[in-house]
Amino acid sequence: MAEESSEVATEGEEEKKSSVKVLDTGNFEHLTQSASGATTGDWFVEFYAPWCGHCKSLEPIWEEVAEKMLENRQSGERSAIIAKVDATRCKYLASRFGIAGFPTLILFSQGKQYQYSGERTAEKLLEFAMGGFKEAKGIPVMKGDKERNQIEKLQHLWDVTFQHDMIQIWKLHKAAFFFFVIASFLIGVFVGRLTVSSKTAAQSSKKNN
Repeated sequence: MAEESSEVATEGEEEKKSSVKVLDTGNFEHLTQSASGATTGDWFVEFYAPWCGHCKSLEPIWEEVAEKMLENRQSGERSAIIAKVDATRCKYLASRFGIAGFPTLILFSQGKQYQYSGERTAEKLLEFAMGGFKEAKGIPVMKGDKERNQIEKLQHLWDVTFQHDMIQIWKLHKAAFFFFVIASFLIGVFVGRLTVSSKTAAQSSKKNN
């Protein structure tokens, strides 16, 4: 999305001093490989807003968690990478993951995402990041248009447009719904017979010649 070309992280100095990785629309999928489930490791990501008071309160705790996870990785343990996304600037990512409140904490692991809803203490967050997330209900990682293949795009189009419209028509105008279904069926039969007739006529013409 062209309007998000300016979403490159501007927190360069902060990132150098911090153990928290800064993600944006441009590098999120490349680094996390969340949609593919590739083995770049687990990622525990905070979606935040700069003006959010809860996010500001979480900042030192999130840093503490990141430092502990980094120490674990440096000692050879498999540990999640701690990261953050400014959801007010990275609107594509906020839309993709349905971010509706701040902070939203999501752990990505092997093609699934797990949303954290516990206490925002270092102890509880570390517990979740170091395997506790497996006890939570995970869902397949949400994909945006950039991550979907052609079949997935068609399926998404069906889910959010045609299927949604049919449900609304059913709720509001059941007679119109049945009319639409019957009309679609008759049009399909007509087109099918027309196609067969055209093929038959073409075959007859070839024989006569």
